[in-house]
Amino acid sequence: MSFINKLLPFTRQFPILTEQLGLIRYSSYKSSYQLEDINPLPRKYEITKDPMEWEYVARLLPPAVIPEPLKKDKYPSGWKPQAENLSDRPYFIQRNKFHELPIYLKINTLKTRRSTVLRNIQGDIWLLEKEIRDFLSPQFFQPIRSQVNEFAGYIRIHGDYVNAVKYFLEQKGY
Repeated sequence: MSFINKLLPFTRQFPILTEQLGLIRYSSYKSSYQLEDINPLPRKYEITKDPMEWEYVARLLPPAVIPEPLKKDKYPSGWKPQAENLSDRPYFIQRNKFHELPIYLKINTLKTRRSTVLRNIQGDIWLLEKEIRDFLSPQFFQPIRSQVNEFAGYIRIHGDYVNAVKYFLEQKGY
């Protein structure tokens, strides 16, 4: 075994010595002996610039802007648009770009805790939290624990209450 091969296991412990000897170890990808250049395969297609052919591709691309939903009396999916006269209320919940209520279920990495997060709240966030707590308390046996972040404009409720909070807000017109 040569002198350099004897030093290689110690290069992680002594990086200054490694730089002085010129023994720079790269990641396993670059230092792999099995790494070979693969010749690029010849292209078996050509790129067209014909606008008639690009029309078919443009139909497959997602729209740049999400369109406003059509006005109907009742939607087949059960979705309800936001009421138009919400300016007299003490708080407002802005819908997301998909025109949905911003209520999300957060599950931690160990999948042991679930929390419901209501975002995009403007106005009296404390009144909204009290109304949600009063709505949820008679329906569930356990105490409702919640966290209000007034600066960021969200409410976190410990537990999976997504459907109940959505129902509550849809009944209020949000």
